[in-house]
Amino acid sequence: MSKKVGFAIIGAGGMGSFYTRILKELPEAEVVAVVDINESRARELARQYNIGEYYSDWHKVLEKDYVDAVAVCTPVKFHKEIAVVALESGKHVICEKPPAMNASEAEEMAEAAKRSKKILLYGFQWRFKASSRYVKRLVEKDYLGKIYRVRVHYLRKSIPLGAGKWFIRKELAGGGILIDCGVHFIDLAYWLLGRPKPIEAFGVGYDYLGRQQFEEFGVEDTFIGMVFFENGTTLVIENAWMQNWREEHGFTVYGTRGSASIYPSLEVYLDLEGNYSFVKPEVKEIEPTVLKLKHFIEATEKGYSDISPRPEDGVVVMKIIDALYESAVKRKSVEISV
Repeated sequence: MSKKVGFAIIGAGGMGSFYTRILKELPEAEVVAVVDINESRARELARQYNIGEYYSDWHKVLEKDYVDAVAVCTPVKFHKEIAVVALESGKHVICEKPPAMNASEAEEMAEAAKRSKKILLYGFQWRFKASSRYVKRLVEKDYLGKIYRVRVHYLRKSIPLGAGKWFIRKELAGGGILIDCGVHFIDLAYWLLGRPKPIEAFGVGYDYLGRQQFEEFGVEDTFIGMVFFENGTTLVIENAWMQNWREEHGFTVYGTRGSASIYPSLEVYLDLEGNYSFVKPEVKEIEPTVLKLKHFIEATEKGYSDISPRPEDGVVVMKIIDALYESAVKRKSVEISV
């Protein structure tokens, strides 16, 4: 490595702080600037990590030659504009999930990456979990047989507000639990299955509990959906920010010869020597965001296009999200055009 990759953090909230902490620990990276519309928050994050520059206007860091890459950690509404302008300014971009407000914006971002020949990577860190990669190998080697069903349930007991309430405002977040958390698991399923073509979606959303708790609640707090793929696989997804019950979590793939659970723990059900048995493989988990950022840095240095996730993956995932939301409004299934 000839030099450290210079990062500007755009958005000094929870994820911006998290990225900054990790990047400060990576020898191949240097955080050279922090940006936030709230300049005092940018200043505080810069002070905390001994970063020399902070701004309230993100355009300013794009003028700096020593800024090689930007980490977009803002509300979703601003992802597309910042990413496109940064790419066109010759900067690499790592953008937090979800990619954008909708698939149309994600397409603009992917096109900008292609034109600029710069790296655009989305924050889908579940791909980098050791348990995810273990199950990915099982699927690729056909140990589980034909995967015909994937079930996800990510059900929290109460809504985590973090640094603010912007993500319960549709005009800033694009939606609620589906686009915030469900997007992770849709991407994970799409990747595990080998990027099959989605063809149809059906979904329904609820906001009962959210509206009870917050007067300004403008998104869904619960979403239940099904996604159908051309290869015959069905993804069933249940997500909730809040429910009047204990938390429930799971991500399981079901095959004709076995099944595997990634979350909350790695567990495999396979035919071993003539008997089906549950086994719990031991894997060493490393913080997936660390691995994601190292992958991004390596890509900026080598300039290769074989990154994971690809910008095009973000487009497909957002088309699925769009179709699920459209289905919830129309109360009928919606075709997906990819």
